[in-house]
Amino acid sequence: MKTVVPWSGRAAPLILLLVASMAGAAEQKAELNARDFFDPQSPTCGIQEAIDALPAEGGVVFVPPGRYCLRRALLLRSHVTLRGAGSTSILTRGKEAHAKLTRPARKGESNVEVESTAGFRTGDEVAILDDRMHGWHMAHAIIKEIAPKRLTFTEPIFSGHNEAVFSLERNAVVVNYFPFICANRMHFGDPVTEITILDLTFDGNLKENPGRWTDFTLAAIHLANVSDSLVRGCTIHGSVGDGIGVQGGQDNRVESCLVEHCRVHGFHPGTSLRGAVFTNNISRHNGGDGLYFCCVVVGITVTDNLLHDNGRCGVGGLGAGCNAFDSFNVVAHNIIRHNGQWGIQAVGGKNNVITGNICLDNSQKQPGQYSGILVGDSTHTVVSGNRCGSDQEKPTQKFGIEEQGTSDANVIANNLCEGNLQDGLSVVGGKTQVSGNVGTARRPKP
Repeated sequence: MKTVVPWSGRAAPLILLLVASMAGAAEQKAELNARDFFDPQSPTCGIQEAIDALPAEGGVVFVPPGRYCLRRALLLRSHVTLRGAGSTSILTRGKEAHAKLTRPARKGESNVEVESTAGFRTGDEVAILDDRMHGWHMAHAIIKEIAPKRLTFTEPIFSGHNEAVFSLERNAVVVNYFPFICANRMHFGDPVTEITILDLTFDGNLKENPGRWTDFTLAAIHLANVSDSLVRGCTIHGSVGDGIGVQGGQDNRVESCLVEHCRVHGFHPGTSLRGAVFTNNISRHNGGDGLYFCCVVVGITVTDNLLHDNGRCGVGGLGAGCNAFDSFNVVAHNIIRHNGQWGIQAVGGKNNVITGNICLDNSQKQPGQYSGILVGDSTHTVVSGNRCGSDQEKPTQKFGIEEQGTSDANVIANNLCEGNLQDGLSVVGGKTQVSGNVGTARRPKP
């Protein structure tokens, strides 16, 4: 009978080390340096060329220190990492060029007629929009040819609208605005997974881009239909749209980023996003909300962020949806102060949790008009353990927590709501449970 000898002494560790080494080599990603592809004539300074040179299974592109003036978005595919060197790896944009359309533009056409082509270059990415056709209805295109008063594109105009027409009556315009990074140029394209954006700085150059046009599809980082992605350690100054938008997909993470002076919102989880985490970020001095929920967002965690001095809310839009609700989201342990309107605006949703936040001295835009936390037309929402008040001489928040409209069947418990202009709490729902709070609670008279 053959004797089986077990691994012993020296052999087992050596074999295990060899297997581990082989596994590590197999998992090691290809890495390219964008410096090796640098081309000042390229619309992406060669960075897109480096991304495209990665093998099919993906890899890493390192963007070394430098200032890179882009004329179109960087397009990431699955399993690609774009990594910079922090504050010294800067992506920026050039001077704004825009022109009014002189005839209506339609979905499926390949060119637009304009008053002037001054400032546009072949290879530029542009946005086509009017006063109604924006968001998913806006078109993004790449200029292929420039003729007198005509721009021709590499592909037919695409819009999410079934019968898209960009109308002169609605002030149709083409402008060289684009996101710095996206995963699908034409909105919701094929699903993309496992992209990573690390340690990059984005300068929107608002001084040379003063136009009134803006949109969430123009966010500095605009990820649509992306799952299992990570954005970490990025800084965004002055986007023409939002700072970082994540639309659709699931299980994405945005962490340790600074977003400031953007034309609209700092962070934007939206459009059926599921299961994302926004944590340890700073959002300040943006024109809209520090962080804005939008349109059927479910299972998002917003935690340990600093959201201050934004034009609207610290956290806004929680609850509103497109024929449905934002639900089962958690807003926890954030410091939210000195924003223009509400500290946290929860309106129209259900089953959300707002806990452990500090909401101080919001309602800066109109002192006494907005409360620390608004629960408007919302049900089955838990509001617990928050501190809503003031650390300045004269309070600005109306109430610490204000339930409003058709809100009912909520739980408002164990909050500290002293130091507001009116009472600590205002409750309207007959089934809403109120307990353990510090601060006078106002209820409507029977």
